[in-house]
Amino acid sequence: MTVADLSPEEQLRYARQMVLPEVGAAGQRKLRRASVLVIGAGGLGAPALLYLAAAGVGRLGIIDPDRVELSNLQRQVLYDSADCGGVKVEQARQHLLALNPDLRIDVYPEAFTSTNAAGLIAAYDLAIEGSDRFATKYLVNDACVLAGNKPYIGASIRSFSGMLSVYAAPGGPCYRCLFPEMPDPATVPSCAQAGVLGTVPGLFGVLQAHEVLKLILELGDPLVGTLLTVDLLTARFQKLRLPRDPRCPVCGEAPTIRTLAETGWACAVQASGAATAESVENEPASADQLPWLSVEASRQRPSLHWLDIRTQAEFDAGHVPGAEHAPLDQIERFAERAATRSGEFLLYCQGGGRTVRAYELLGPQLPGRLWLLRGGYEAWLRDRGAAASPSDGR
Repeated sequence: MTVADLSPEEQLRYARQMVLPEVGAAGQRKLRRASVLVIGAGGLGAPALLYLAAAGVGRLGIIDPDRVELSNLQRQVLYDSADCGGVKVEQARQHLLALNPDLRIDVYPEAFTSTNAAGLIAAYDLAIEGSDRFATKYLVNDACVLAGNKPYIGASIRSFSGMLSVYAAPGGPCYRCLFPEMPDPATVPSCAQAGVLGTVPGLFGVLQAHEVLKLILELGDPLVGTLLTVDLLTARFQKLRLPRDPRCPVCGEAPTIRTLAETGWACAVQASGAATAESVENEPASADQLPWLSVEASRQRPSLHWLDIRTQAEFDAGHVPGAEHAPLDQIERFAERAATRSGEFLLYCQGGGRTVRAYELLGPQLPGRLWLLRGGYEAWLRDRGAAASPSDGR
């Protein structure tokens, strides 16, 4: 394989990496022939996609059901303000082709489910798992193992730390070797509730892309059988041995999982109000019959008592003026006080999801006196921003 196998434009574009003896023209050809599926085009997937496209990975697949929102831009650096409201995978394709027009980019504006998982995994060489749903993480893992051990790079972050590994590689462990069963979502704070500094998913997304390039180019020591943990507050990096578990339910010696299945559980939402949307702060689909009020409708009820059920940190960062603070984990105390008060209450959280759980806890004690704010505090902020914007006629 010589430089002549590459076009003059490719030689110019990739000159800085091709000069590396470990890459060269042969390595660049490997990248051009490779295909990678990125599951989730958010905080992890966005930076990973940028670097995979820049490196010249010839075919990229992107699956994500969401649209770009203003709150994404703090960490999802693939998008800009003009993209808000647009289909996320379509906006991602436009930006990536602007960066590198010679790529093939397939987009799937849908969720990764048990229906499409096997076909998608089979169509690509490698995968990056960048979802914020535990159900999706386990589904990706099982699909890759059942596809004959197709490697994927999985990452998880929380606040200022995270972990990363190459799972389901031939001879290596899978995600269930580390976490055999999905945790109860009630024990895990939501992504919006826990918070994240944008550089944290940015770093892990870049590390995911880097592991992909190592696997394609057959360089160094990929994180197969190794778990990398990073605490970015202390700049502490640790590599921990992650062996295969012979009792693993999907890749062990006597597997019990032989077909793909999924659960609707998502981070920090009780099973009784399980979220089906990719973002756990969205209103659960199962809660359609609850007494939701839009921001506009709430203005028609000035006597409502607004009740903020978010954490103290979220409340301190900003809240509806005049709202009373009753954190969800202390909501029973509020119920005792509210029973002796008159009037109706409007519950809100960041995006709407947690209010369902609050309603379940308060409803029996305050029957007929509770409303839920559709879209939560973010909807209130958007409404306030729209009201403050100049009209088209100005």
